[in-house]
Amino acid sequence: MKNLDDKDKKILEMLIEDSRRPYREIANETGLSESTVRKRVIKLQKEGVIEKFTVQICREEEKCILAFITIVPKSESEVKELLRETQIIPQCEEVYFLAGRCGVLIKVNVPEINELDALIEAFKGRSDVKSVERVCVVLKPIKSLSQNGSRVF
Repeated sequence: MKNLDDKDKKILEMLIEDSRRPYREIANETGLSESTVRKRVIKLQKEGVIEKFTVQICREEEKCILAFITIVPKSESEVKELLRETQIIPQCEEVYFLAGRCGVLIKVNVPEINELDALIEAFKGRSDVKSVERVCVVLKPIKSLSQNGSRVF
């Protein structure tokens, strides 16, 4: 990713969560003015960091690929930035920092296998990643939580 400051990363995090979030709300949470937020978003679009604002629906009848990736950072000092960066990648639904030498566990959801491959290669190419230890693709979910917190079987 391009050289983004903390304010840009916060703006991206908020837009990933809700791409229709008002600039006024983003401004309040980032300590910037509404016009500054607007200018930063336009700049991020021009630089290609934000390609488009879209709605992505993964219907049950569509084949969505759910996978878990375990990443080992090069050093403890680089974990914080790796965790922060993974949070703004839209395909990364959940990110966990694991105890011991397990590294970071990331739950990803992508529409096609080539997108999963590209994401794995992007992680492998990062200077703060020692290795991608494991990639596990979900064949069939058995038990999970729905968006409202109720169990889905």
